[in-house]
Amino acid sequence: MNELLALALEAHGGLPRWQRFTWFRAEVSITGALWASQGWAGSLDPIVLHGETRNQRVILAPFPFPGWYATWEPHRQTIETAAGIATAERRDPAASFGRGSPSDDFQVAYLAAEAVWNYLAAPFVLARTDFLTEEIAPGREGWRRLLVTYPDDLATHSRQQIFSFDDTGLLRRLDYTIDLLGGGPAVHYPSDYQRFDGIQIPTRRRVYVADSDGRPVREPISVEIGVDDVAFR
Repeated sequence: MNELLALALEAHGGLPRWQRFTWFRAEVSITGALWASQGWAGSLDPIVLHGETRNQRVILAPFPFPGWYATWEPHRQTIETAAGIATAERRDPAASFGRGSPSDDFQVAYLAAEAVWNYLAAPFVLARTDFLTEEIAPGREGWRRLLVTYPDDLATHSRQQIFSFDDTGLLRRLDYTIDLLGGGPAVHYPSDYQRFDGIQIPTRRRVYVADSDGRPVREPISVEIGVDDVAFR
């Protein structure tokens, strides 16, 4: 493990603490121009996500209606009633995305679940042996940067991403492309950290479209995520 990743793991609560957990519950609101452009303004504001910390399995509720919920795994999604009766199912859900296609219930749930799972799991998931990590030159903000290559079997925004950490090891910026939406570059700023069950979690995230020089286009905010509460066990 390289020194920058070790610093980041410790700053966010420590890998030994994280490894004690198998489950999370997060109360969040997800808003921004991306959702509004697809006609989904307010659909994830607020929403509760329950999931596993070690495997990509998430439940979103209420969704898409009060009393209903959606389940997400990279290879399968369902929409179910409160009684647990599946009303719809989609296999290989990532294959349903296409450039310019409107978002349906499954696609919205996919994007939300995949994003929140990865955000909560970072930086701890980067310590897995199937990840490749390399420290590269600092960016224009002066933060130390880690180039990360994700394994093929993990659902994420893009296979390569850049994590920028401040001097204490806290994550301050993410650079990636959102491949399911056509691969446009994005700049993501986590902030307002709070400690939940010993884990440092940013309670505010803002995502912007990036220009050709990697600078954020500040208006409009593409995605904004507010975190009201997180619990791990």
